[in-house]
Amino acid sequence: MTFKGSLAAGLALALLTACTQAEITQPPINITPSGPGAVGLDVYASARNRGNPVPAFRGQNTVQVRTWGPSSDGGRTELTGVGCSLDSGVYTARFSTPANIIVPDYGPNSPALFIRCTTDSASGSVTANVVNLTAQQRSASAVGTGLLGAIVIGAVNEASRDNLNDDFGYNPIIVQLR
Repeated sequence: MTFKGSLAAGLALALLTACTQAEITQPPINITPSGPGAVGLDVYASARNRGNPVPAFRGQNTVQVRTWGPSSDGGRTELTGVGCSLDSGVYTARFSTPANIIVPDYGPNSPALFIRCTTDSASGSVTANVVNLTAQQRSASAVGTGLLGAIVIGAVNEASRDNLNDDFGYNPIIVQLR
């Protein structure tokens, strides 16, 4: 193998290794409602049954949480087994990363998630807001259409946005430990 061939193979291996994510081997983690009156994942069920104006329950979503931090070679790498806590104000969860967390789906009214992760030598936190997944998919289809195409597709997306029917959820969450 030539120097160029071995260099290319080494770069390809480095890129594949950098993109590799740790396998999630534990079962999905359920949330724990912060107050009384929840029915399953629906933390607002009791209040809704009393006629209070609370968000409509749409089912459940799964949120992937991973942690990244310092590696032994001075770079950054995905860390596994890091203890974390999630708090939305209406529900909580405790877990080790990487993990899939099952959360209630309240569409655009889903709460922000505050996640804090710590090890003996590092910690980090992040707040994740719910996003319109339908709009993200529409926007992704605009990529490669050029500036005019992106403007037209953006205008069509905005005009066709429907908070009642669009899918909402959380993008995968990465907590950076420092």
